[in-house]
Amino acid sequence: MNNLRTKRIFITGGHITPAIAVIDELKKTYPDWKIILIGRNTLEEHVASEKNIRFLPSSAGRLSSVFKVPVGFVQSLWYCSRQKPDIVVSFGGYVALPMAVAASLLGIPVITHEQTRVVGLANRIIGFLARKICVTFEEQIASFPKGKTVLTGLPMRRELFHPPKDSPFPVETKIPIIYITGGSTGAVSLNDIIFPLIKELVSRCTVVHQTGKPSFEKAMWLRDDLKQVQKDRYLVRDYFDGSAVSWILHHASLIVGRSGANTVMEAAVFGKTMLCIPLPWSGGGEQTENARWLVRRGLAQILPQKEADGTKMLAMIGVLVQKVQKEKNSAPPADLPHDGAHRMLVQMSDILDE
Repeated sequence: MNNLRTKRIFITGGHITPAIAVIDELKKTYPDWKIILIGRNTLEEHVASEKNIRFLPSSAGRLSSVFKVPVGFVQSLWYCSRQKPDIVVSFGGYVALPMAVAASLLGIPVITHEQTRVVGLANRIIGFLARKICVTFEEQIASFPKGKTVLTGLPMRRELFHPPKDSPFPVETKIPIIYITGGSTGAVSLNDIIFPLIKELVSRCTVVHQTGKPSFEKAMWLRDDLKQVQKDRYLVRDYFDGSAVSWILHHASLIVGRSGANTVMEAAVFGKTMLCIPLPWSGGGEQTENARWLVRRGLAQILPQKEADGTKMLAMIGVLVQKVQKEKNSAPPADLPHDGAHRMLVQMSDILDE
């Protein structure tokens, strides 16, 4: 690739986990390039700090937020005019849309990635503006313009495949481990269903719970009320970094949580059984579709949130943990590429070489 000068890369969008994978790949392959993350919350600002890259806050709102849409667009025009990125890398959603529009108007190429099986309105619009569209699943190709859509698979963090030898936190491993997650930002409504079940769960298992910031304090109050033996079996964090998630994925018997694209793909690649409680209001029912895909692989059961009372959830968790312990299932051969970050970087390089 022609690399006579340092490139400046904007990364933005609603899905931070695949963005992290691409950031890591960029830093490894082109360490002199300048990466700027444009985001909307403290998690994304934390990621930028952790990765030692610049962070710019976004004021973009959903398409239904009449006042935030123009503000986000003007802000994006300002960022692009001042910073002059060589390319904008989008991970979809309403955060990325104004940046993609602004970049297109200024002649800055855009590459976007679609993670989910159901394409939202913002990503459809970005798809028309983008020079290249990368997708996780082959059937998504039909949702975008022909000739510029490529199957890359989902960008996954390299460290997930290289777990630390020792646990990065104190946790009891002689009993089954249940990993509860609502994704990188947590899931308040799901946590509220799970909290009353914790005391029963830790009587039989170790529970590793990624709560997200909004539910973290409540989880810690709950933990403080447990007996010491129970406390030792309930590990709570608002967010786990890649190294911690890697260890968890290699040691957990069961994942319980939302069925976002990243969680579902990680479960599939590492052959982990999952109890999926799809986000009821996810756009186009995308999380339900993700969960059904995992069910077809024989790795999941679905429990709709409206049916997720304590008795039913405990029973399903018990059955699934027992099944895993009995069968000792291991990861099946992956039928999708999981080196998506590298494949996406190849597409970026092709655009920058044009």
